[in-house]
Amino acid sequence: MESTRRAPQLGIAACLAVLVAVIAPYVLLPESASTGLALYYGAGVFGPTAIGVFAAVNVVVLGAGARERSDPVTVAGAALVIGLVMTLMSAEWIVSMPADAPTGITTQDWLAYHRWAVLCCSALVALTTVLYAHALDAL
Repeated sequence: MESTRRAPQLGIAACLAVLVAVIAPYVLLPESASTGLALYYGAGVFGPTAIGVFAAVNVVVLGAGARERSDPVTVAGAALVIGLVMTLMSAEWIVSMPADAPTGITTQDWLAYHRWAVLCCSALVALTTVLYAHALDAL
């Protein structure tokens, strides 16, 4: 019983981490980096903006499962698919981006690791939704 409540809460926390990772460059970088940031976020077919939208949707989905307002097994399946799609979208964004793209935007070193943080947080969403489905014996 405890794991069926804890797993969607962890998934919500992971989705919020994705949202923070997606929004961080807009908040932390100077305005002079806005042109480069637009190119950075525009790489790939989907980009981090779509990943953030999926994370926000997954917060609602997992919230419905945590509060048992919807069928938990259906919620776990939907959240798992969304988490896997987010992870694949993050990987596609990384692969389609030139390796030197983050270093051309600003001199701040943390941006070189930003795309990897988005991927890790997205993978964490997928992992927590697998745990949720496993806790419900849906896998």
